[in-house]
Amino acid sequence: MSQAIKQNKYFLTTVILSIILFSMTFGNLPGPSTESGLVEVDGTKYDFSEYGVVNKEQLALFNYLNTLVSREYQEYGEWEGWYAEDFHGLHHYVLAFMDYAVSGLFETTPGYRSDHYQGFSYDLIKKMNTTEDVWGNNSIEWKEWTHPSYNYVDYYYPNATDPNGDDVYTGGFRGPANIMWTGHYALMMSLYERSFNTGEMIDEISWFVEDWNTSLTTDGLGNPKEGGIWEVGLIPCEPYIVFVQCNSIPIYTTELYDNMYGTQYMESGMWDAGLEHANEVMQDEYDLFTDGYFVQEQFGHYYSEERLPDEYPGPQMSFYVDDKPKVSSYCDAWALAFLEYTQPEKTAEDYPVFMKHFKKDVSSDQCYMMDTYNNPDGFGTYDILGSLFSLALTKQQGDFTTLQRLMNFLYGSYNKVWNGRKMHFDTMSLEPFLQPVLAFGWLWATTPVTVKDLADARPAAFWDYPYISEADDENIWVYQAEWDPDKEGFILNVEVDEQATITFSNFDHEPVPHYDGAPLQEMTQQNGDWVLTLDPGSYQLVIT
Repeated sequence: MSQAIKQNKYFLTTVILSIILFSMTFGNLPGPSTESGLVEVDGTKYDFSEYGVVNKEQLALFNYLNTLVSREYQEYGEWEGWYAEDFHGLHHYVLAFMDYAVSGLFETTPGYRSDHYQGFSYDLIKKMNTTEDVWGNNSIEWKEWTHPSYNYVDYYYPNATDPNGDDVYTGGFRGPANIMWTGHYALMMSLYERSFNTGEMIDEISWFVEDWNTSLTTDGLGNPKEGGIWEVGLIPCEPYIVFVQCNSIPIYTTELYDNMYGTQYMESGMWDAGLEHANEVMQDEYDLFTDGYFVQEQFGHYYSEERLPDEYPGPQMSFYVDDKPKVSSYCDAWALAFLEYTQPEKTAEDYPVFMKHFKKDVSSDQCYMMDTYNNPDGFGTYDILGSLFSLALTKQQGDFTTLQRLMNFLYGSYNKVWNGRKMHFDTMSLEPFLQPVLAFGWLWATTPVTVKDLADARPAAFWDYPYISEADDENIWVYQAEWDPDKEGFILNVEVDEQATITFSNFDHEPVPHYDGAPLQEMTQQNGDWVLTLDPGSYQLVIT
């Protein structure tokens, strides 16, 4: 994984300043609450507290992120408002984890699938796939792979720089190596199909999954090989090193792909050797994941000499302690969260150990995750990253006390700034690059959906449920939107700023919106869909 962020001294300094500022008092705007209630329609009771709900702050943060992603505001190869000029190796990570966070938002209101959400997700994927041919130095391909600081394009395996007919080219941006991009890109597309079921991305997802299968079960030249091309059952990020956390993404993607399309890649044992290597070889003294395992010698000047093993293959070594492998909180938090679907016992067993050795108390209501227990007195960029990734893990584990303490630490020094229908955390005086990161981090931490939840496919019947297919999105706040298949009613909790229309698809009869248990008004039919027009106000509706 890229270390460009750690090399930026300005970022390190400003993050440390944020800790100093935690003792100050800031006038953050109060977050609006989203009311729930009980509605009875024709003798059937609908308890709104039993359905997924989001609030205005979460929606306003999404609206802010939309200005960074949507083609309505900027082209795919443009980065206005990202403040990432000095972080060329991190753009794709921000895009990917932003996608995972907003996918949880989409899942919370599954009956709201207008272009406001679908278009954002589509544009996010297109931004992730910007190529050097089209966008030059503004492309993800250049920032993440062909940038002079990396120059990964010349690699082969096993002879990195002196290939012959028995060597596999591993310098391609789209693989077979570079799982730190291919894994995220495929998962982003998979979550898009899980959320919107368009079918347009299935072929490309399938290509990546099959390419991983080839890399993991053959020598890359058509011959079966235990452990695959690199003999460890895992796929490198940089062409010469594998990481558990980065491979957790394609493992998770493979699980989701099998669930959505009825394939048996996981059952075939495609990832068995890699999981065995991660669980038995890439382990520290506490049986937690270590951060990196070199499968061949690197060339160039990317990793410091202190991190290199004495012989290859071998673990990445600690920068702080002699003869110990590198460990990091971001590695374990990320890997434990995404691998829980595949090996829940491992995550359950490791979580308290992870907390014991990485969590550091700041005060009674604040804590953060140390970058590494091998440097307990240090503080820097990776302590922040470890804390951010731990938001998803602690929520998934139901450890809401630690989750809140982490959030107090990460967000306590930043004002919430509202601009119309948008909100962000103001990090400009400290580090502007944190602004979009903290926005999606908040969504990741506060929506009720976990990473593990999203690995299950939707039931086939879901795509026949009534849903919002079009709306005057700029005039409404959709807090709840969900079809209840058992009670056969659509739950809609919405606030309307200006008169707005909301279009519903998949009703097989004329639907009736009920407010306070009584019919509200008639809906109009357009091209087989049904349109509801609402004046300004707040509504808790059941549409039957």
